[in-house]
Amino acid sequence: MNAVTIRLGDDDTLVDVDGLRHVIPVGALTLSNAEFASDPPRPEELTNAIGTVVDHLDDMLRILPSASQADEVDIVGELATVIAAVEFGGTPPLPFRLPRSAAEDVFRTVATESSGERALNPGLPAAAVDTIVAACCILVAVMRHLHLEQVDVGRAS
Repeated sequence: MNAVTIRLGDDDTLVDVDGLRHVIPVGALTLSNAEFASDPPRPEELTNAIGTVVDHLDDMLRILPSASQADEVDIVGELATVIAAVEFGGTPPLPFRLPRSAAEDVFRTVATESSGERALNPGLPAAAVDTIVAACCILVAVMRHLHLEQVDVGRAS
């Protein structure tokens, strides 16, 4: 079995493939600070943010090529749980299976809302209002680049 665990963080994203770890030096806070000047982010800012993550995923795949053939992918960390909560509309049961279509929908929703509008989302804690868009950029970049149809949120610690 080829299992991949991805921990979304503020400063970096950790990828663990069958016990081998790779650090992607981009997290939700660093990506947001580096790429988003507008509220809501402009389309080109979102494209650049996703492109930055994809560039780092290419580096990761050169080091951990088996990540591209994962049997299961777990997305963990507080930001992953927040994405699931936005999809669920409150505290999700964990593990929470998140289909790619739902991840894309959450991304489109939060990316087109201002921070004031995002703050009204019942599943979104106030502390994540400014980082949720970048966290979604990381998640959709991973799902698109690794051709994932779903991920499990919160199963691994």
